[in-house]
Amino acid sequence: MKNKLLLSSALVGSLAIAGSAIAETKITGSASYTYVAVSGSTALASTQGYGSEVQLDIANSGDLNIGGLTYKAGFSMEKDGSESQGDWGEGNYFSVVSGKTEVMFNRDKAPNLSQSATPRVGQMLNTQAVGTSKAIYDYSPGTLAKDAFNVALIQGTDIGSFALVYAPKVGDTGGGNDNVIDRAQTGGSVTDFVYSGNLGVDGLKAVAGYSKQDKQTGETDDVTAKQIGVSYNFGQIAAGVTRNKATANTGTDTTSTEYGVTFAANDSLSLGVLYATGDEDGKASKEKLTSVTAAYNLGPATLEVYYLQVENAAGSASAKDEF
Repeated sequence: MKNKLLLSSALVGSLAIAGSAIAETKITGSASYTYVAVSGSTALASTQGYGSEVQLDIANSGDLNIGGLTYKAGFSMEKDGSESQGDWGEGNYFSVVSGKTEVMFNRDKAPNLSQSATPRVGQMLNTQAVGTSKAIYDYSPGTLAKDAFNVALIQGTDIGSFALVYAPKVGDTGGGNDNVIDRAQTGGSVTDFVYSGNLGVDGLKAVAGYSKQDKQTGETDDVTAKQIGVSYNFGQIAAGVTRNKATANTGTDTTSTEYGVTFAANDSLSLGVLYATGDEDGKASKEKLTSVTAAYNLGPATLEVYYLQVENAAGSASAKDEF
């Protein structure tokens, strides 16, 4: 059975370093320790064991000496388990801000279609399903702009945030400093339009997005992704749904829908149920994922336990259920 025990804690909290009178650097972080047991479709796919992830986030902000502008900048360092080297490519960004308008140069930081309106307790379904044969459901279509270096124009309003994100080259994760010739890229540009906010209604959360990747060399069609989601908080209870649709360069459509309900039993204990389907053209059946999660706030740490079931994995009607 796909069970998990997760213990996470703030590593550093917040540390201010006085580099100058107009700038501040903050270092925050987290650590997660897990124990997972998976009953897979075969004996070989069934396993259990421990896992860990640690991350440091470094952010700097301050005033610019022109036109009353401010700036924000930062990056993250993540290391999973026994990786020999950590991932330094997460959340690199530099932003210039004027009021509610922000221009951001970044990789893996700008608003994108990996958002969701579906309420959750703890880990997202994609993370819970790691180690199973799940292959269709995806809560985050259209992440090509996010994963490449891009520029984003973000406009805040009273009803939410609107973002226009543009990446000139898919796969361009950056070269070695000035030696840009060694950068990885596969061609084609990507443009994202992303909204997130409450539409002016307290308790409401709405998301919407559209991503278009221009066809690359040898391809016949553009790649597109669409997202729409809404949820509402009724006090102790929140409920919502998010739907994503991605169209590949072959014209194949993949649709994922995620429903969620959470209940805050008290200040410490929260319970949640997630149900999602993945439907892909040409597959015999809809893939189905069901998760029940409980999380308890221990103060500086959070304890999370979940149970996940996957039916019709990868859209196969004959696939054995996995837990």
